[in-house]
Amino acid sequence: MEISASQVKELREKTGLGMMICKEALIKANGDMNLAIEDLRKQGQATAAKRADRAAKEGKVSIVTGGDAAMVYEVNAETDFVAKNEDFVAFIDNLGKILTAQKPADHAAAMQLSDPSIGSITVEAKVTELIGKIGEKIQFRRYKKMVADPSKEKFFSYIHGAGKIGVLIKFSASTPAALASAELAELGKDLAMQVAAARPSAVDASSIPADVIAKEKEIYAAQAKESGKPEAVWEKIIDGKLQKYYEEFTLVNQTSIRYEKSVKEMIAEVSKAVGAEIKPVEFFRFELGESD
Repeated sequence: MEISASQVKELREKTGLGMMICKEALIKANGDMNLAIEDLRKQGQATAAKRADRAAKEGKVSIVTGGDAAMVYEVNAETDFVAKNEDFVAFIDNLGKILTAQKPADHAAAMQLSDPSIGSITVEAKVTELIGKIGEKIQFRRYKKMVADPSKEKFFSYIHGAGKIGVLIKFSASTPAALASAELAELGKDLAMQVAAARPSAVDASSIPADVIAKEKEIYAAQAKESGKPEAVWEKIIDGKLQKYYEEFTLVNQTSIRYEKSVKEMIAEVSKAVGAEIKPVEFFRFELGESD
């Protein structure tokens, strides 16, 4: 059948694909616009399958906040060129708005969200559509949601390197005035940057799983036995090594990257200044392309 230029133009505007690809799709679909779009999406799925083993380590880590929830998410592409593509960038922005409005519980739920801003299809389908349009592996790789009680908790965030690293951190304060204080805002900024640079794995020792601590102690015990030192001092050796572990991997026990003091001292100073108990409760750190 005869396919008009206006039909091709319409399909091109809806999909962003080339004129010849759109014309061929319309011919195959006998001029049915919806069927042509469906066929093109299927082609996108085929492209996704072919490129499933390709690394997608460019892209952006983003953080959005809405009311009692804040979310950090990562969208990847294979190349920096595509990471700057206007369709890719627009998808990241629209995805942030969708996540803020709908606040899905987890990544699986986020993939099934839909919204007019992405053509009223699911996020998963939109990713597939982008793969077909751009011709490169694109991945909405991960997502985490943090929830706070606004009466006593507050979020702070930090993005490093235009989305190379994203940190979301939650603090609690024992008074509303402390929660709204400039001192806490400064501490929140400092400790979000601390998490980005120093890579702690937990807020404090109590946040580390018991099996992880048990394994560390097992390793330190073996090292103590091999040290040649008397058995009477082995326990002190183990305790000393465990303390160094906490100083490296727990946020409150680290040394500040900005000041000549510990993070614990920084928290104590702010707590005293605002006349309330201040403490970090939870954090997420995403680094672009890192392994889970």
